[in-house]
Amino acid sequence: MDINKISNSFQAKLSSTAKVDDDNQFKQIFDKTLDEVNATPRPCPVDSKSDVIVQSEKILNLLDHYAGELADPARTLKDIRPLVDSIEKEVTLMESEAVNKVKNDKALDRIVKDLAVTAKVAMYKFNRGDYI
Repeated sequence: MDINKISNSFQAKLSSTAKVDDDNQFKQIFDKTLDEVNATPRPCPVDSKSDVIVQSEKILNLLDHYAGELADPARTLKDIRPLVDSIEKEVTLMESEAVNKVKNDKALDRIVKDLAVTAKVAMYKFNRGDYI
């Protein structure tokens, strides 16, 4: 085995890499494309249904966090109370906003109603003292 052949092969690869780095064509193309993407205005969501979906997802995340808090034996009900209040506030807000936004979408209306019922049952059980 000739060590010089290995060294020469390695040097040849390095010199070809240096040529690409000196050329900077990739960087130029990448920067140009990146500038074009950043210059393109992104449309703001104007769909009111998407607002209801985002609100629903937020409530689902709060309910998931609530379930985790209930499962933690180190947490007291007094510690969990602010989370329950937050869920109640978000559900009330979602219901008031969703009334006009989902009139024509029966599937989304059904999701909003089911989510509201689920959250209200969880709050009712908490207030009733089921977890004492």
